[in-house]
Amino acid sequence: MNPVRLAIVGCGAVAERYHLPAVAVARDVELVCLVDPVLERAERLATRYSVPLVLEDHEALPGVVDAAIVATPNHLHEPVASTLLRAGVHVLIEKPLARSSAECDAIEAAAAGGGATAAVGHSFRHFPVAWTARQLLADEVLGEVLDVEVRQSSGGGWPYASNYVFSRTESGGGVLIDFGVHILDLLGWWLGDLRVVDYSDDAAGGVETECALRLESATGASILVLLSRLRPLRDTFLVRCARGTLEIGVFEPAVIRLTPNDGRSLEGDVPDAEFAAAPLRTVFLRQLSDFVAAIRGGGDPLVPLKQGRRPVELAEHCYSVRTPLRRPWDWPEALVAVKDGTL
Repeated sequence: MNPVRLAIVGCGAVAERYHLPAVAVARDVELVCLVDPVLERAERLATRYSVPLVLEDHEALPGVVDAAIVATPNHLHEPVASTLLRAGVHVLIEKPLARSSAECDAIEAAAAGGGATAAVGHSFRHFPVAWTARQLLADEVLGEVLDVEVRQSSGGGWPYASNYVFSRTESGGGVLIDFGVHILDLLGWWLGDLRVVDYSDDAAGGVETECALRLESATGASILVLLSRLRPLRDTFLVRCARGTLEIGVFEPAVIRLTPNDGRSLEGDVPDAEFAAAPLRTVFLRQLSDFVAAIRGGGDPLVPLKQGRRPVELAEHCYSVRTPLRRPWDWPEALVAVKDGTL
């Protein structure tokens, strides 16, 4: 079977660090084109990976490639993906699928019109711990889920190729839409549909670096998610169940800790030799292989458009009900109250 002819649109950090190393070892694709408005950046990567064609614009891709990875800034996801899908080019779109549910709907309409396959790059689903955690929760190993607390930092060291992440217009928001959609996607994949209860952040007219959101699962479980770009957090999901607690670290730390109410904790990672040897390359290679299998088989990828839309819709709803986040350093009277014992 001939390999799928592939382009990567957007040659920023996620393409350079994750997608290109995965494509380089994939057996079922042929990378034939890199696209970026900054030709120098695309040409540098094309030389490194022996890619024959470099373009400034994605509109010339139909007829040249069968599929494309859309790894552009968020505000370009919809126009780039829609153009390609309408022309019958299959697309794998980096998370978030788009900035709004309306943009997600436009992408879905384009996919239907062009008869093309579209997948969403929620790569966290491909981490070994994420798969195992999903099975443990589905099997109710510790009973029904009662509540969940997620504390997740996203850091500030990502080498963005542009400053779009600091623009609400271009990115759609801050840490919630940029990184929190990963958390929302995993929670929905594990627990079913979610409902926003309340949301607060520190945006103050810009993009948020800290936020807190409360959700409720379809079974009534209460979920608290705290996200930060400013400070290190625990970086795990703490799931309290009827018969014990399950702590899940999908990556850094990669761990599953089961603590029955009447027993001792069991802790460990998920054995996976390929992942241990090259974690992120393995995750992105599995994501790419799933995308190619959907193209060839005509079925859904692991994250189809409707599922990729849901975290965006939840984030959009959060922003619509936003209240200011009251942090201790923004509320100095709270520190005084703590010291004198009145709080």
